[in-house]
Amino acid sequence: MAQSQEGITAPFSDTVYLKAAALDPAFCLLWIEPHVLVNRDIKAEVAQRVKELILQDAAETEQPVPVPVPAEEELEDMEGEGLFAAYHKRLKRDVGTPPAVQLSHYIDMAEGQNALLFWALNSKTLPSLFQVAIRVLAVPASSAPVERVFSHGGIILRPHRAQMTDRLLANLIFCKCNAV
Repeated sequence: MAQSQEGITAPFSDTVYLKAAALDPAFCLLWIEPHVLVNRDIKAEVAQRVKELILQDAAETEQPVPVPVPAEEELEDMEGEGLFAAYHKRLKRDVGTPPAVQLSHYIDMAEGQNALLFWALNSKTLPSLFQVAIRVLAVPASSAPVERVFSHGGIILRPHRAQMTDRLLANLIFCKCNAV
């Protein structure tokens, strides 16, 4: 297994794998706790670091919520209808839930569900985390699909087909791997 400069083994050197494991409701942060023979302080530090990574990513992808501004006619209408007219007609502003609150809510409610179903149902209640989950859960966790493509390429390109062009080979591999 490859090691990075800091001594962390390959799957944990890339933060996308940590975020993907945490944002999969089947695992959430449960993968840190059971059967890991390390100190509780280290477990807490890893959990905190994973949360920080997710919140940092959520803050980068968070889109500002547009705040509707009432038109001048609406403001004039509010003035002429009594003392509390402006209070009752005030437009509700969607300020959104901060990513930290969304993460806390997610950790409380994630309990082994299917990731696709969970995020489909909670995309509106956890919008910042949903954006991060879409990005990190799309990354394949293994190299098996790539190895399969190379295997198909090896089957297609045989000695009797040595004069095949690169473009033809690429097209044949594409057709073979994407056949329904």
